[in-house]
Amino acid sequence: MRSAWPLIALLAVATVLYGWNLPSSGYSDYYATAAKSMSESWKAFFFGAFDPQSTITLDKLAGFLVPQALSARVFGFSPWSLALPEVIEGLVTIAATYYVVKRWLGRAGGLIAAGLMVATPLLVSMFSHSMEDAMLTMLTVLAIAAWQRSVETDKRRFLLLAGLIIGVGFQVKMAQAWLAIPALAAVYLALNARPLAQKVRAVLGFVAVAVATSFAWMGTMAIVPVSQRPYIDGTTNNNVFSGAIGYNGIDRFFRNVFPGALGSDPLAHVTGNAAIVGIVDGPLAHTPLKFFLPQYATQIGWLFPLAAAGIVLGFMAVRRSGTLVADRGLRTGLILSTALLLTVGAVLSVMSLPHTAYLAALSFPLSALTAIGIVLLGRTANLTRGPLRFALPVTAAVQSIWSVVVISNFPDLAPWLLPSVVILGALGSLGLLARSLGILKNRRFGWAAIVTVAVAGLIGPLTWSGSTVIPAYSGTANDAYGGPPVAAIAARKLVRHDVYGIGLDSNRLIPTTAATEKRIYDYAEDRAQGGAFALATDTWRSAAPLIMNGAVRVLPMGGFTSRVPSPTLAALTHLVDTHELRFVLITRPTSKTGTSTPNLWAIQDWVKSSCRMIPPQEYWSRATTGQTGPPADTLYDCLAQAAPQ
Repeated sequence: MRSAWPLIALLAVATVLYGWNLPSSGYSDYYATAAKSMSESWKAFFFGAFDPQSTITLDKLAGFLVPQALSARVFGFSPWSLALPEVIEGLVTIAATYYVVKRWLGRAGGLIAAGLMVATPLLVSMFSHSMEDAMLTMLTVLAIAAWQRSVETDKRRFLLLAGLIIGVGFQVKMAQAWLAIPALAAVYLALNARPLAQKVRAVLGFVAVAVATSFAWMGTMAIVPVSQRPYIDGTTNNNVFSGAIGYNGIDRFFRNVFPGALGSDPLAHVTGNAAIVGIVDGPLAHTPLKFFLPQYATQIGWLFPLAAAGIVLGFMAVRRSGTLVADRGLRTGLILSTALLLTVGAVLSVMSLPHTAYLAALSFPLSALTAIGIVLLGRTANLTRGPLRFALPVTAAVQSIWSVVVISNFPDLAPWLLPSVVILGALGSLGLLARSLGILKNRRFGWAAIVTVAVAGLIGPLTWSGSTVIPAYSGTANDAYGGPPVAAIAARKLVRHDVYGIGLDSNRLIPTTAATEKRIYDYAEDRAQGGAFALATDTWRSAAPLIMNGAVRVLPMGGFTSRVPSPTLAALTHLVDTHELRFVLITRPTSKTGTSTPNLWAIQDWVKSSCRMIPPQEYWSRATTGQTGPPADTLYDCLAQAAPQ
């Protein structure tokens, strides 16, 4: 039990960091709305629907919302109940990291890797908010743990278990879960001692289980009659495979090629309403060099030099160069972590990353390689001959310089930080160099130098991770970002009427607008008795705050992009003709996510010509909403005749 205390201490620190701002962690309106709907309707829960009446799904698979919806069902709908599963997922990730790396490097190495995961600013923010990458990160590390168990025991069932876990990960973030498959398969083939035919069969079984589990829910959706399930957002043909494989997969790299997948917005470049594609643009946006920019380096890349040292020294150990010799565990960990870093890093480097949280996929291989680097550098610390005796002082110097470069981009967070790293890094590196040259042989002096450079290297990520207890530095539920945000991240947190209309955080940051929306819904609810829907709205951004506030009879139109044909004009008019819908809300153009919305244009034209516009004074007043002017959106009664044009 005594040996477990260091891990318990790490988990305790992680719990404090992840849970500090839990009550105020906020919502990501689009996903939180679906979680609310799924927590109240088992049909919405099964289908991953955006709205309580299950008219349309999310524009992606909703597996990541399952824990959130269950938590909201048990504890009630709130920011902390949605974020609580992510805290637990973070703790499982830390424990699984320790388990895996302990098999490669021993107990000390496992603790180092787990500690590095705890000290990664991006992960602190991610595991503190309700977002999909948290669950995927946990499942990926658990799949690696099952794979490692298979390598150790030579039992295929653990390899199949790894495939099963990856398949569950597909329900969380679709094809991104598959990024681990090439590395796991290739390294298994390379390291397993069985005959080639047996290894190939084992790997094929692993891949088959991963693919079958990935497609299990989609296959079920495909056989459910269209009339009995929601429309599949992100598609033009209502096909779940077009959404998951096309819209959320192939079309991310090759636009407009997958049949039925919603293509790019043809008018986005004309109006400037293009989707956010990341916080890095220009020539570096599609290269691995972007990972070295301060906006990403502060989140995941503080210890790049140590990870590089792990790769270099690790392969020297595999080749038995000098005094470094790799045992089976080290060899396995080195090769797998390097393979994961290269494959995942290659994909992320060519993508435009819409959210910083995508980088969480690099956290495990970077932490493992950094732990390998630290362990192997420790083995060179007492060398007095050969070039390897300079490995520690050189790496310490490079690491300190890199920390200075990163910190220098944020001089206002902690003014004392930069000079501290400069002084500690210089003194520690020079001390280690003097010891390597035999100038200073005192053992205590050597340990003091090691501690000094360790502080210089770790003080940056620890400061950034610790700063997340300050709400302004903790990121948001829309994106993980620990520490002071760069300009592009800060801009995303500013919500303005003319850009975001009535949704996307407006229920918190623009309460007057949300109050108007609620007043409109209450007006419709009071007058639309008996029908399935009291109000249809032409953007999810107006439906979201209503549904999160408890509204059930809301029909969102257009999906996330405002461009999917759900409902069609024919379907909408049928609802009106059968008295299942009475009121329709037409919002301003800037409240739409997309620009080219022909289905919505047709609906809007019909509503304006066939329905009666409700005078704003019937449902709006400054006294009830606090808004200083009439609402910019227009409510129509479609069971009343339109006024002559």
